[in-house]
Parts: sequence; C-alpha cells; structure tokens
Amino acid sequence: MIVIIISILKGIENMKQVSLSLLLLSALTINAIAGKETVVDGYIRGTYQSHDVKDDRVYKDDAIGGKLHFETASTDGVSLGASFYGTTEVFNDDNKGLIPLRGESHKSYAILGELYLKYESENSILKVGRQEIETPFAQTDDIGMIPNTFESAIFINRGIKDTTIFLGQINKMAGVDAEVIDEFTKVNGSKNMQFIGITYNGIDNLSLAGWYYRLKGAEIDKISYIEANYAKDLNRNYSYELGLQYSKQNYSVGDDATVLGGTVTVASKSSGITLSSAYTKVKNRVASSGFGGGPFFSNSEYLIIDNAGIDGSAKWIGTEIDGSKFGYSGLTLGLGKITLETESKKEATEVDFVASYEVNKNMEFHMIYSDLKGVDVGEDDAKHLRVFVNYNF
Repeated sequence: MIVIIISILKGIENMKQVSLSLLLLSALTINAIAGKETVVDGYIRGTYQSHDVKDDRVYKDDAIGGKLHFETASTDGVSLGASFYGTTEVFNDDNKGLIPLRGESHKSYAILGELYLKYESENSILKVGRQEIETPFAQTDDIGMIPNTFESAIFINRGIKDTTIFLGQINKMAGVDAEVIDEFTKVNGSKNMQFIGITYNGIDNLSLAGWYYRLKGAEIDKISYIEANYAKDLNRNYSYELGLQYSKQNYSVGDDATVLGGTVTVASKSSGITLSSAYTKVKNRVASSGFGGGPFFSNSEYLIIDNAGIDGSAKWIGTEIDGSKFGYSGLTLGLGKITLETESKKEATEVDFVASYEVNKNMEFHMIYSDLKGVDVGEDDAKHLRVFVNYNF
C-alpha cells in the first residue's frame, strides 16, 4: 500500500496544468463513456468584485470559470476521481480585490486540482492524491474562483458508534489561500503536515471534536484544537446553540499562543430570524487560522482573529433572515459586524451585508457587500462588493 501511495503522489507531482479547452473536451468524453454509477458533476461560475479604497479609485475584477469533477463507479470498493478547475478574466483585471480571482501575476489558469484513488468499505474510507478536504485548520475556503485543494492521504473510520476518526498527511497545497495560488507547492517543506481528528456525537444535543496538527520544524509546529457545541429546541418555535472552542498553538521558539472562543445563537422558526454573537481572544502570540478560512467563531468575510495580532481579540454579532418565511423561497439575507482590538487598543471593523438566492437546484446567486475599516491592522479602509453566480450540474 505504501508503494502505491508513493507512486500516485509522484505521478501527481509530474502532471502539468490543463487548459480550459481540455476541461470542456474531457466533459464530453466522460459523459460519452460514463456508466450509470459514474459521477459527473461540477459548476460554471462567474464572479465580479469592486474595491473602493478611500481617497483612491474603484478597482474592478471579474472572472468566469468552473469545475468539472468525475468519479468512477466503485469496483471492490475502489474508485478513481479527478477535478479540473479553470478561471479567466472577462472585462476587468485591476488586481486589487480582497479575493484573488486568478493565479500568480493575476493570470488566467487551469489546474488539475483533484486526482485521487479512493477505497471505501463499510466503516472506512482511504483517499490518496489531490483532493478537497474539510478540517478545522486545512479546508477548501471556497470564497473565490478556485478553492484550496490538497495533495494528501486521508483515512476516515466510523467503526466506533457515534465516533469518527480522521488520520491524514498533507504534502502540498494550491488554491485561493495557498502560498502559490495556481500550482501545488509543498506544505512545510519535506516534513509536510500530519493530523489526527476525532468527533463524537453520542450525547443528546452535544457534539464534540478534537484535532491535532503537526508541522515539525515550522514556526508554528503544533496546533491543538477542541470544540464543543450544544444545540436544543426551547419549544416548537425557538431554539438555541452554544459553542466553545480552544486552541493551543505551539511555536518552535518563544511563547505559545492560546485561543479561546465562544458563540451563542438563538433562532425563531416562525419568523425565520436567527441572532448570533461570538467572541475570540488570543494570548501571548498571533493566532493562526491555518491553511484555509480557519475555524474560529468570530471570523468574518475578510477580517479574522489573525489580523488582531499579539494578544488581540475579536467580537462579532450578526443576524440572518430566511426569506421563505416572508414568501421569498430560496432567499437568505444576513448582516454582521466584527470588531478587532489590538494589544495597543486600536480597533478595526467590518460590516457585511450578505444576500443569497437559490433560483432552483442548479442556479444560485450570492452577493457580499463589506464596509471595511482595517488600516489599524494592516488592511484597507474600503467598500468591497463581490457578486458571483453558480450553475451547478
């Protein structure tokens, strides 16, 4: 098995980027040969963003692209999967938005973001190769055109009742949060990153999770994370959820960082209104959200606890409205505000207005408008608009 894994990873490393024309040709070919159990799906995505910096001009960017994914039918539990991603500009290319829509030097690109071999049994899954993954400190963070994907080996087991165990190693990364966006580059050099995670849901209304990441020799060489969430209905109309999280981030030199967070959510089923608040505090060092958007409750669209620096804090409050309660099925509206406070008591704020509309099972629209005052934490004072549409197939 070790020899097979090494061979797959070496083969992936030697593969070249594919063009958008090859992506389309592959879609036709796969559809022609696919059997009933072969999965062929993906999306076409268009994105526009404007970035209005105080005392400066408005910067604009747009892109069109998408994802084509297929996974073969399982044979004795074994299947093969791949995903092609691509993005290119349409009219605007100012290269100033908060979210990168294209690759290095803002160039259009296409990439074989997933290529994996999967083995699945009754209680276990082993997946080796390039793949999308979702863990607290390594995740897709699909906020632009092409998400993070990882060259990795991951084992998942559900053999113990109400318990899921994750074991993994991540070798490389590409995507919106990667050091190099449009090609796979090493995570932590030749030592890579290893992780283990456990989730447990055997207690009524309570979910528990614990994760440990190891980056031997890196500046932050260990990340430990614990999360607990308790959700319950108060009556037929109201429900609430409480969450606690703790992270210890060990630096190879000097003090370690500790991060403590909490959240409270109350929802009214009849009105479709949800109210939420969150608080995060970091001590001794700067917090890290890892390789992706990060798990912290208080993180907003752009500003996160990492931006607050040493001994910083973050407060977030927000509301969400389900439009179906008012006759607008598929519409969701959200409003939130984050306030970061640095060690020297300087503040940065961000107010986000979010609107999402699902036209049907295939088509969806999303709009995010952010009023950002981030100069005191190294970000812009700006008004940022991002709109994107997905057609899923």
